[in-house]
Amino acid sequence: MKQTVFITLSVLIFIIFLYVVIKKPAATASQSKTNLENSIPLAMYYIGNSTLGNGRFVYNSNVNPEIKYRNVKYNALRHAGTLYSMYLCERVLKDYSLRDKRYLASKYFVQNYVKQISPDMYAVVSKPEEENLKFQQAKVGGTGLALIGLSNLYPEGKIDLKVLRGLGNFTVYMQKSDGSFYSKYNVPHRVKDDKFVSLYYPGEVAYGLLFLYEVDPDKKWLETSKKALLYLANSRKDAGLNVPFDHWAMLATKKLFETPDNGLTEEQKVLLQNHAQQMANYILPKQITDKGNTYRGGFVENVRLCSIGTIMEGLVAIYYCTDDKKLKEKILNALNLGTDFLSRFQVKDGERRGGIPTDAYWKLSNSNDKSKVIRIDNVQHVLSAWITYSQISAEKE
Repeated sequence: MKQTVFITLSVLIFIIFLYVVIKKPAATASQSKTNLENSIPLAMYYIGNSTLGNGRFVYNSNVNPEIKYRNVKYNALRHAGTLYSMYLCERVLKDYSLRDKRYLASKYFVQNYVKQISPDMYAVVSKPEEENLKFQQAKVGGTGLALIGLSNLYPEGKIDLKVLRGLGNFTVYMQKSDGSFYSKYNVPHRVKDDKFVSLYYPGEVAYGLLFLYEVDPDKKWLETSKKALLYLANSRKDAGLNVPFDHWAMLATKKLFETPDNGLTEEQKVLLQNHAQQMANYILPKQITDKGNTYRGGFVENVRLCSIGTIMEGLVAIYYCTDDKKLKEKILNALNLGTDFLSRFQVKDGERRGGIPTDAYWKLSNSNDKSKVIRIDNVQHVLSAWITYSQISAEKE
């Protein structure tokens, strides 16, 4: 009898233990949801408030309102990326409060940076005076980002399909036979330049071409995107955990998997899934998880807020790419921690409310002014991460 009671109590205690363990992530997820509900509108406010009357963004600001910037330097790629986050507000959240400003910022971008460079090609051309360049230059990643940020305008009647196709043609022209890309194009001399190798440009192009394919279902856009992603996966498959985290490639992989009739063979799908899982297995152990650490949710030797926003974007994409349930749970826990971390270090009040400074050190009493700089892409990447993570949060309810 005593033995039976002991066994029964042991089983009961074990069940209670399991219940606590299982419920714990849900509590964390609930906190993350609250953080999202508070932080997303603030970030949207910042971007809206940073859109000038001509459609240009306030590129740099500072938590300290007394510090002013001339904002002569300007990166066209980051402008395009911000258009993407504004569109996500509509596509995912069904929030159209930034739509008019998105149209305005898109118009500014097209008028100032999208240039015809041949009868059938357009490219995003950086201005020498804004980026300390010796001549006009077209970065293939910039054209990819333009397709991400502008393709949605076509169904709305806000852009000519000829322009989008011209941007697509430029990326096809810049792709090498192995699937990699020439990174830059010398506009005055009409010369491809592969001296600079970008980590992110191939993923940006692959992602952008899939947005173009949505509105213009020409197979060459799909095939160019696939070729780029398969190249990346093949080039990294033997590197183990010695890989850089490539969030744009992960976003593109997720979108490719979601594309109907994508033409992937089972072998190619497994290759791309393994690439995604490789990224997750590289980055997840680096997250700070100690409850007593001020920077819990950040990463070892990395509390840069924009960087962590990009990691969150990539992890959301990987969550949808993998079939490994244990890895999904690890990713979900990492996203919960990351969301809480980013929310804690967002500016919550004052003239710069909604802003995302350079790093988490900005809150320290002895922090320097560089830590307090709010660049527009800091906010864009973190907002994009929050919005895409909110999809997972909604599905878990």
